[in-house]
Amino acid sequence: MEAHHRLLLDLAMVLGVAALTSVLFQKLKQPAVLGYLLAGMIVGPHVPVPLVADLGNVRIMGELGVILLMFTIGLEFSLPKLLHAGPPALLTGTLQVGTQLVAGFLVARLLGWAPLESAFFGASLSIASTMILAKLFEERGLRGALKDTVLGVLLVEDLHAVLLLAALTAAASLGGPSAGAIAGTLLKLMLFLVLLVGAGRLVVPRALRWVADHARDEVLLVVAAGLCFGLAQLAAWAGFSVAMGAFVAGMLICESGRGRKVEHLVHPLRDLFAAMFFVAVGMMMEPAVLMRDWHLVLLFTALVIAVNALSVTVGATLAGLPLALGVRAGLALGQVGEFGFILLGAGIGLGVVDPSRYALLAAICVATALATPALLTAGEPAARLLERRLSPALKTYLGLYQSWAATLRAPAIRKAPGAAVRRTFLFLLLDSVLIGLVASLAPRVMRMGTAWLEGRGTLGHTLAQGAVLLAAAVVVVFVVSRMVRRSRILAEGLLDLPGPGDLGTRPDIRRAFRTGLRLAVLLLAGLPVLAAVLALVPLASLGALGAATALAIPLLLWRRAQRLQRDLASDSGWMGADARDPWDADEEAPAPPVPGGWRTLRIGARCPSLGRSLGELDLPGSAGVALVALLREGHLLEPKPEALLQPGDLLALSGSASALDEAEALLGRESTAGPA
Repeated sequence: MEAHHRLLLDLAMVLGVAALTSVLFQKLKQPAVLGYLLAGMIVGPHVPVPLVADLGNVRIMGELGVILLMFTIGLEFSLPKLLHAGPPALLTGTLQVGTQLVAGFLVARLLGWAPLESAFFGASLSIASTMILAKLFEERGLRGALKDTVLGVLLVEDLHAVLLLAALTAAASLGGPSAGAIAGTLLKLMLFLVLLVGAGRLVVPRALRWVADHARDEVLLVVAAGLCFGLAQLAAWAGFSVAMGAFVAGMLICESGRGRKVEHLVHPLRDLFAAMFFVAVGMMMEPAVLMRDWHLVLLFTALVIAVNALSVTVGATLAGLPLALGVRAGLALGQVGEFGFILLGAGIGLGVVDPSRYALLAAICVATALATPALLTAGEPAARLLERRLSPALKTYLGLYQSWAATLRAPAIRKAPGAAVRRTFLFLLLDSVLIGLVASLAPRVMRMGTAWLEGRGTLGHTLAQGAVLLAAAVVVVFVVSRMVRRSRILAEGLLDLPGPGDLGTRPDIRRAFRTGLRLAVLLLAGLPVLAAVLALVPLASLGALGAATALAIPLLLWRRAQRLQRDLASDSGWMGADARDPWDADEEAPAPPVPGGWRTLRIGARCPSLGRSLGELDLPGSAGVALVALLREGHLLEPKPEALLQPGDLLALSGSASALDEAEALLGRESTAGPA
């Protein structure tokens, strides 16, 4: 009975204080999440206030909030929608996790921390917060491309978190990274998801439709909640995140077509327990740690925000998403998430991480959570500022690349023309796994090989060790060279797929696109390997490699963009091939526009926007398209805001099908501005 009374007291105390702080923050026009964090500090054991809740009880209720939140996110993700967003989310999420892990590891090592402790702490910084972002998106009513992109990246991060937990735990237990543990976890994860989703799609959608159509709402709520917690527990038994099981449950219910109804029923329950999660994070805040390690809190907070913003922007751009969308998503993902506490807690439990790092991570989590609303607000202005500062050559290059890359997400790549591409990509991933195995097994192979060579009496210890290292280096160099060659073959195969306006058939455009594609492929295949063997790579080599990569990527893209701009300016016929004038009634029926990615519009004499400036129309801000190029009298011009539309202009636009339709509609509207 005492435990029950304690749980009831904790619930009343937490909800009472959270109610006061959340109302206060709402009056201040701040997110309620910040009020929950403050409530956690008040009821926590580290602030001299006579209100102390039991952290264990609050954590349990907070975990229920995580499960319900991931369940409601899954209710908005059907399987086709998830597959459609898969390649960009996979590249962006992998690049973000790998870059943040390497950056956190490097900084921790420079501070004098042990290699395994640095790896655990870097991993805990690399997973953003689904809870914080989902609440902010809901409070601000944000939907559309930004929300879909961010949630897709968060799902990929959760998958990587499971693998990182397995790899780092094995490294701490066995004294080094275990290739067998990593491969086994990856295989088990794939089998688990295939079986769960495959079997669930056969049963869950039909059963939920029947319950929703024939039973009362409370029965539907009980069935949906039972499925949510059941699959969450099943995922936990399998050794994975409970959040992943809850997400799959929501996704299966979404397939039934009754997801909105279930979401409406679960919504109040989710909000109640989600507040508990943020209170639990606030309870871990220690003012003494803030006073002692405030410089570390500021350092790692700046690192998380800057690295996430940069890596997500680069990853989204290489994946063919609009630059503005990548910038906004990168700034939105600038916080430490709930999975970071699980990763760091595992390291503390294994005795390889100082327990005081937990309070440091909590302080970083709160600091990044406080900054997230401002970063989310600053996303659109920052994206517009960056686009204005880009050179015309880079604008043209990115617009064309985005237009063409949009077709890779179409069903064409999943059909016959994409079979060779998928096969090459599979071999490339196998090469990266082979390098990971060589690096992971290197210490053991070195000991065994050196002992074997010494035992034969032909070589001394130093020479034997050098011979084994040389053999391993030869294998790695051979596999890396094969990866580079396959990345070129993969890029050529992707360029041969059908694209808008036959962009991939021009030699100059193929040459420019090939650079971006090979960078994307090599980063996707190479970063997980690097992240898996952090403790084996010398610190100086790792820093030099990271600096060289950070400098090489923008330099390569800039050089390709400059050359492409010269080629396009000398031969601008590529814009007029599929141009259409939607406002010319006398024009023969044009071919239907390409469904998304790319569109060239001819500004004829009957266009309602004739004489208006591009700045007044604001097509990027109003419709979400990119202005790729403006062709006038055979000359390629930069589409500056002050440029006025003239008869005969050709305007090249890039974006989704809906964005292109909206841009065309805006160009077809009369100006509402009054006389000057």
